[in-house]
Amino acid sequence: MVDITCQDAFYENLTLGLIKLLTQTPGVQDVRLDKRTPCERLLLSSWEQRHCCALPDDLRQFYLSTDGYQLTWNYQHAGQVIPLGNMRVNAITELRRLAGVKSLGDADGPTLLDVEICSTAGAASASATGAVVAASAAERPNFGVKCKIFELDPCQGMAKVCLVYLDKGLEPRRPEPRIWLLDRCFEWHFLAPDFTTYFRMMLVHQGLPLWQFRGTPMGLTPWAEQMFTLVAPHLLLVQPDTSVHTLHSIEWSEAPYNHLDPTIFKTRSKVKKK
Repeated sequence: MVDITCQDAFYENLTLGLIKLLTQTPGVQDVRLDKRTPCERLLLSSWEQRHCCALPDDLRQFYLSTDGYQLTWNYQHAGQVIPLGNMRVNAITELRRLAGVKSLGDADGPTLLDVEICSTAGAASASATGAVVAASAAERPNFGVKCKIFELDPCQGMAKVCLVYLDKGLEPRRPEPRIWLLDRCFEWHFLAPDFTTYFRMMLVHQGLPLWQFRGTPMGLTPWAEQMFTLVAPHLLLVQPDTSVHTLHSIEWSEAPYNHLDPTIFKTRSKVKKK
């Protein structure tokens, strides 16, 4: 038999009691957590060597504890059961690069780099000074070869949460990767300075649909806002700073639920059979 006591305790600590909170929320049902084994160190090293970049320490420790993460739940509303909550972090084998690499279809149509060139040219023509565009572009992801972008969460096809290594030119030390949201219009929106902060934001928002869009010019759709009102109305009391279009401006230390301790991402031994 597999000793699942230690495993259950680990996931209870990792989710900071979120599963218990969801099961006690009226209307929420079928809360399912995909429990996974830790990622092999050799697999992590192989990923880093293949992409010529080092995983940030918090994300590395996360993968050494569990190879990815997915928690889903349904909501019963107006006599219907709706698949609503979805929290996901891709496994290391699914942490694929989105740009800067060639695919078989590159010769037959436009690539992400073509999108980048067109959008940069359009912004430059609309701006009175090219220096402003250049300064802004230096702080944002791009689809060039030197900027490395990896998909953390496909957001059920609505967007992509990405781990982004920005190209800082000749700087002696490359800055730590950050978490960005890429929408379906190929626009970038900053989410968090590191993986630990993003993971905590995900727990706080309980995997509600399109929660990452709260800090974008588009904001929540009316349907998504209705779901927030039904399941977690307290989250709508904390308004993002839309002037800079980022959720990072929210003071997360004052959020009402799920205070994340970064030390939770520590190495977890594999479950042994008795």
